[in-house]
Amino acid sequence: MAFGGRFDAILFALGNRNYRIYTAGNICSHFGMWAYRIALQWLTWKLTGSAFWLGAIAMADLFPTVFLAPVAGAITERVNRLGMMRFSMLFSAAQAAVLAYCCFAGIVTIELVFVLALTLGVVLAINHPVRLVIVPNMVGREALASAVAINSLIFNVARVAGPSIAGGIIAVAGNGIFAIALFSIRLVQDGISSSQAPLKQIPAEIRAGFSYTFSHTGLGTTMIILFIVGICGRTYIDLFSGFVETIFGLGADALGILVSSVGVGAVLGGFWLAQRGHIKGLTGIVLLNILILAIVLIVFALSTNFYVAVVAVLIGGFAMTVAGTGEHTLIQASVDEHMRGRVVSLYGAISRGCPSLGSLMMGWIGDHVGLRWPIQEGR
Repeated sequence: MAFGGRFDAILFALGNRNYRIYTAGNICSHFGMWAYRIALQWLTWKLTGSAFWLGAIAMADLFPTVFLAPVAGAITERVNRLGMMRFSMLFSAAQAAVLAYCCFAGIVTIELVFVLALTLGVVLAINHPVRLVIVPNMVGREALASAVAINSLIFNVARVAGPSIAGGIIAVAGNGIFAIALFSIRLVQDGISSSQAPLKQIPAEIRAGFSYTFSHTGLGTTMIILFIVGICGRTYIDLFSGFVETIFGLGADALGILVSSVGVGAVLGGFWLAQRGHIKGLTGIVLLNILILAIVLIVFALSTNFYVAVVAVLIGGFAMTVAGTGEHTLIQASVDEHMRGRVVSLYGAISRGCPSLGSLMMGWIGDHVGLRWPIQEGR
């Protein structure tokens, strides 16, 4: 579809009632998630002073997706997707409330933080394929590129504002509001009933999903690129707390500025893709921005000036968002509907699991040889 104005592609996607309600709730949810994650990073650093623990907490949050997403992807194709999302949002709000209570009561420990992060990671691993599949079901192919980019834009606007908001309260409220919004959505989905395909066939369905993905030239190549960038290029944010204190000699305010700078760049990248509104030429754009991300992260790793680092991660945020959102859009546009749940679950396993594994690796290396080397060599 051709759009006459700069914002027509965005308005076209938001013209869908279900997607509009979903987006409103998603805004609240992402604000809560980013406030929670930044607070968790800083709490971890203050409890331990260890780059390893920063990586371990990030891994607990993200890595369960590697093991559970393929099963969740197959289940996504046979159950009520809205019901799964509603449960996960309510659970996330409860988990954030427990962590907030432990902090206020002075009984929080790093072991408790790890267990809570791991528990939430398991629930989000099950929910993640549903969250990826549900948007194409709502908007259709014509608005897909803009809808995926709008989701990225919301995610990154929350990244900018989240660090300045009290984590526990907004995390509870945000996920609660999103759950309420999900009860207002009515969605018709094509699924596989248990009579058509019993649960015992899930292992075979997972294997079929892997085979389909990696025998498809475009999907297989995209997944490989996603894996490499996930390990080497998306993990540096989880080490910011250590960089702020040990390299730049600053405090929590500087951490918020650094994370928000990534978010500003990411917002610009998400907005640019959302108003672009089409898929043509997206493959070249993705590859160019992966190269830009590599260059700016070398600059960040070598910098001793905080303001140079801020500019570097701002550009990196733009490049990382354009590359990541572009990959996601290409995958959603290429996959057959009957395979969508299984393919996007593999995408979720790579996009969430690889950065968490990379965070743990870089954290361990950072404790032994300093924080600069793992980011520079990861490029």
